[in-house]
Amino acid sequence: MRGFLGLMVVAMTLTSGSAQGAELAWSGLTVRVYDNADVPKGALRAALAVAAQTLRPADVEVTWVSCSASSGGRCTVPLGRGELMVRLVRSAKGSSGVSDESLGTALVDPATGTGVLATVYVDRVERLAQGTGGDLGTLLGHAMAHEIGHLLMGRAAHARHGLMRPRWTRAEVTRNAAADWGFDAPDLRAIRARKRM
Repeated sequence: MRGFLGLMVVAMTLTSGSAQGAELAWSGLTVRVYDNADVPKGALRAALAVAAQTLRPADVEVTWVSCSASSGGRCTVPLGRGELMVRLVRSAKGSSGVSDESLGTALVDPATGTGVLATVYVDRVERLAQGTGGDLGTLLGHAMAHEIGHLLMGRAAHARHGLMRPRWTRAEVTRNAAADWGFDAPDLRAIRARKRM
């Protein structure tokens, strides 16, 4: 029931609000986080810290707002300028349209390059972390930064290298090379350029 109510709040926010949150002339970025997957508190704190640190080289400073079914205030009003949403969910059994390898999605309108909603599949991140001996909070933070990156760049396309590559292999996660977990130079330029719009 808690997950359903959280999704209802997100749906109400999306339908009652406009896409103004996607307009990226921000001085700071506010991200509402809807945890419908019951991520352990320590892992979630670590994920938020890692995601913020990953976005910082693109000159993006993030303010996180924790939202739940019982949240009021800012979580129930339409998104404002410079606001995005990230849903943390568990993938549905037999869900179609999303590869089982995909750790998340970001909804970006290809015609306008706008979007405000990213989703991260926590169970898939957990499996990858367990299969590689990786840290759940760290990997979840990278996945969140990746999906937020799509929203900030206004495109669904992936890079060949770095954080925005389309697939994260077990070997890459185990190796844990710093170059694999940051935005490459073209992606940094793309985020900064849209930030100045």
